[in-house]
Amino acid sequence: MSLLAFLAETAAHGGEHGEGVKAPFPAFDPTWFASQLFWLAFFFLGLYYALGRFILPKLSDTLEKRANRIAADLDEAARLNNQSVEAQKALELRLAQARAKARETGEKAREKTEAELATETARVDADLSRKLETAEARISKLRADAMKNVEQIAVDTAEAMTARLGVKASKSDVKKAVAAALENRG
Repeated sequence: MSLLAFLAETAAHGGEHGEGVKAPFPAFDPTWFASQLFWLAFFFLGLYYALGRFILPKLSDTLEKRANRIAADLDEAARLNNQSVEAQKALELRLAQARAKARETGEKAREKTEAELATETARVDADLSRKLETAEARISKLRADAMKNVEQIAVDTAEAMTARLGVKASKSDVKKAVAAALENRG
């Protein structure tokens, strides 16, 4: 009998249990306990079977695959991290070697430049010394020539002045006087 038919029949009779007593809620009616317990056991066992056979194994398999994938990803990350640390160490070593080589090359270049500079400085100093000696010799010669000319000019000037003043002096006396004046000065 269907549930609707049952409810309709119960409502039509107005309750057979007496006037003051109402019909109990159908789920609590002891006449239906056996069938309710049967269907409860049937659905419980069906759900238990479905969970045990289909749902839980798939769920367990999915969780296991996820755990394996996470573990594999963590292992790969650790491996890559180790590789990056080793690469960083190798890079630092190469940089240190390159710096040392650069320092060495710079030191050699500096030493070579200093040696070339010292050689060039010595050559220029020697060249300047030669030119200075030549110039000093030339200056000494010009000074000597100039002094001779100064003495001759001084003698000519002294003769001209004495002649103008009306004093008569011999050329040899004027030369002696000029030579004595130049010696006292120099």
